[in-house]
Amino acid sequence: MGNNHKNTMIAMLLGALVVMAVAYAAFSTALTINGTATISSSWNVHFDTTQTSGTGVISPTTGTGGTTAPSGSVSYTSGQQASVSATLRQPGDKVVFTLTIVNDGSLKANLGTPTATAGATTTCTSTTVCTSTAGHIKFTVGSPANSTLNASGGTTTMLVTAEFIDADVTSLTGTESANITVNLTATQAAS
Repeated sequence: MGNNHKNTMIAMLLGALVVMAVAYAAFSTALTINGTATISSSWNVHFDTTQTSGTGVISPTTGTGGTTAPSGSVSYTSGQQASVSATLRQPGDKVVFTLTIVNDGSLKANLGTPTATAGATTTCTSTTVCTSTAGHIKFTVGSPANSTLNASGGTTTMLVTAEFIDADVTSLTGTESANITVNLTATQAAS
């Protein structure tokens, strides 16, 4: 009877081992994970290239004793670059350019300090200040009014000022023109 009992115990242990192996195999093959993830976002921070003239975009101020107002123009070489030109005549002449920045993308944006690139008749003394070769016109590029832009239609403005800075000259016999390129900088903001 001792061997019978021993054989029964071995058979039960082997049976339990087989049941555990089958259960493990069933659970290990039954877990299947399938899925697809899609991220749909877009980056589109740019100058509003339709804003090239008119009140609110170009604001001239006539200087001391002047009868002819200064003038200016804005054009865009891309959504990231604006070309700004000013024609001034006497001390006190100033043209303020209001450049509009738009976020048409689905990601929030941080706006950085813009940079200015010298034109054919200017030199830049910093990333935001340029002076005409003759020394009469100074361009100053301001930072955007807001440092962040919300996604999907967020807007802000940036001011670029051109002013006649040479007080020793009472007026020019003609005009002086100068231009710069303003470069927009932006990075993705944390959500």
